[in-house]
Amino acid sequence: MAVWGDSATWRIVPCGSVAWAPSSPTGLLAHDTLSARLDPVRAIEAVTCAIRSSGGEIVAEAADEGTVVWATGWQGLRHFSSVFGRAVGSGVKGQALTLRAATPENAPQIFVDGLHIVPHSDGTVAIGSTSENTFVDPAATDGLLDDLLDRALAALPVLHGAPVVRRWAGVRPRARTRAPLLGPWPGRPGHFIANGGFKIGFGVAPKVAQVMVDLVLDRRDTIPEDFRVENSL
Repeated sequence: MAVWGDSATWRIVPCGSVAWAPSSPTGLLAHDTLSARLDPVRAIEAVTCAIRSSGGEIVAEAADEGTVVWATGWQGLRHFSSVFGRAVGSGVKGQALTLRAATPENAPQIFVDGLHIVPHSDGTVAIGSTSENTFVDPAATDGLLDDLLDRALAALPVLHGAPVVRRWAGVRPRARTRAPLLGPWPGRPGHFIANGGFKIGFGVAPKVAQVMVDLVLDRRDTIPEDFRVENSL
């Protein structure tokens, strides 16, 4: 709370005081007002629309010329490892799913038994995720996701009977330091790196964008010391 200040609260509450909550052997829950709900797919769609409506262009491939920001995910970390001759980072696969389930208005996201259970305002609930350091197909789903669903239903029995509407998998970029990598590419003028968000990447993306814009366009360096590229080299 010394860091949160007046921005949010964290307290222990009885299970019955929360409209949508997991089972608890103690009858108590930790409840905070800092964590948020967000549908990543819809959020990315909104950003895409904003870019295009302001005259920007999104393309699958672009020439490696001019000023370049390498935000290339887990495969980019492998590339950096090859270029720099040392382990910079790799990918951790995660499988997740979405259920069709009614939830109370403004229901909180739940973290229980290592799972995130996130209600969305469109009547779906996302559940994730697995954590796989070795994998063959980065986009495939398998029995590990069935086990994840079983754990979620055990933790939140109210979800029993809710149909699965989507299963998916992706790979999170994990840097060696487990922190984001931000800053100039050493030895390549005009090239910058923004990678390694891992588990916090989506949440800190707006701030990462602001920091990188300051650096690339204004040459103003506000990168936190722990996030600097050189820390992983």
